[in-house]
Amino acid sequence: MARASSKKIAASNASTIRVLTYGFLLTNVIHLLFVFGPLQRFSGSHGQTLASRLFKFVATELIAGGLAVVLRGMARQGDDLAQEGLTAYMFDVVYITWFVHVTTAIFSSRFWWTYLVIPVYATYFGYSKLVVPFLLGGRDPLKGVFGLFSGADSAGGSPGSAGQAGAAAGQPEMSKRQAKLQKRAERGDPRVAQQQQQTRRR
Repeated sequence: MARASSKKIAASNASTIRVLTYGFLLTNVIHLLFVFGPLQRFSGSHGQTLASRLFKFVATELIAGGLAVVLRGMARQGDDLAQEGLTAYMFDVVYITWFVHVTTAIFSSRFWWTYLVIPVYATYFGYSKLVVPFLLGGRDPLKGVFGLFSGADSAGGSPGSAGQAGAAAGQPEMSKRQAKLQKRAERGDPRVAQQQQQTRRR
């Protein structure tokens, strides 16, 4: 079972690394052709000096390339690149870099402002994952103010709020299997009735 899981992760990682390789190749070719190459006259990245454009491209490419090297190393070690958290954030930075390189090359240099998404999200991520649980003891003073940090106590509640309310009221919380069996019994599934009879005999 573990071997099958590791093979699945390895195959998924190999596919992801191919996407990274082709993505960097394609976006770099587009940017270089439109900003520094023979397609400059069709570029939307006018109004800036060549040195400024070159600096922005190299700086952002180094950031994204460095993250890609880290991700490749994780793939070689057998880590799952599809996991959430910091790994997903690294992919987000790479994807934003690709987006900015293509849009600034073809449409307008104003798309460089898209990079502000990265520090804004990093601030939110650090606040929600580090400041709130470790420095504020899990109490978020901004919760619900702008709707950014809304959670279980919102109007609709979280998916697990009903189960937690039942547990608080003294009722045992059902497992997924028990809930599934209960739904089958309500529909009159004969397999459930047979299983209940066998349980009673024991």
